[in-house]
Amino acid sequence: MRRRVPKFSARPFVLVLVALAVSSCVTVGSLPTAGGGLECQGLRSARPTVILEAGAFGGAADWSLVARDLAAEGKVCAYDRDGIGLAAMHDVDRSPVAVARRLGALVAAEEGDAPVILAGHSNGGLYVEAFARLWPERTAGLVLVDAVGTDAKDQPLAVADLRREARLAGFTPFARAVGLTRLVPLIDDISPAAEAAARRRKAWTGRSSIKAALQEERAFLPGLAAVDALPPLRPAIPVAVVVASRSPDKPLDRAWRAAEVAPAGRACRALVLDVAASHTSILDAQRGDVAEAVGWVAGEQPDAGVRRC
Repeated sequence: MRRRVPKFSARPFVLVLVALAVSSCVTVGSLPTAGGGLECQGLRSARPTVILEAGAFGGAADWSLVARDLAAEGKVCAYDRDGIGLAAMHDVDRSPVAVARRLGALVAAEEGDAPVILAGHSNGGLYVEAFARLWPERTAGLVLVDAVGTDAKDQPLAVADLRREARLAGFTPFARAVGLTRLVPLIDDISPAAEAAARRRKAWTGRSSIKAALQEERAFLPGLAAVDALPPLRPAIPVAVVVASRSPDKPLDRAWRAAEVAPAGRACRALVLDVAASHTSILDAQRGDVAEAVGWVAGEQPDAGVRRC
């Protein structure tokens, strides 16, 4: 059985409050260990560089299996947001627009003005949406992986789900203080190697990581309106949406799907993939669908999806 889990990639507070259960993590593969900047692998190719943005409490390690696969076709980069994982902690604005602006600076330093494909998982979807609204000319396409975007605000059940997350997130510092985040296994459908396990555990249980991620979580709901106040997404930007659900008929899952696919409905070129997956297994066992979405955005499957203009 599966209920729609909160829309972010790491949930230590849910685990503390709800269950002592199965563990897992993610593999880093060949990603470098320096934190804070873009961590890139693969060679440049005809495909635009792919930039991977993780969800709440997550970072580069969340994407490592996907990044390894994508690197076979071209250059791909992931990173740890400020204060999370291996990234140093600074006193910075953690609102979604500010996160997008910092990502924009990292991408500009690595790629200049070259358009990139942006892939966002979970809460990371809002950050890449903000990037695309701020710099449409630098956005070759969006891949939204079971992602939260501004359209969530139009779905009352989704908004209630986000508010529930925010309340639960408030218990994370207490859980860390009493050692529960070190003892509770990590419920996820991602199975990696030891290097990634250690890195993701640091993102979920480290003092600075929890502090930074909690600040992001508190800024997230207000950030929906702030991102929506930016110039709208240009219809010319292709949008691929990957919806992960094992209970697609449940009201909450239907609400989330409606929010997730809305950007595709406004794009000239759009692809929607409905996948029987959990919120996190889409980055592991079903990650082939993410690779398919990236390839489609890059123009490698011209007959797939829809073309409206």
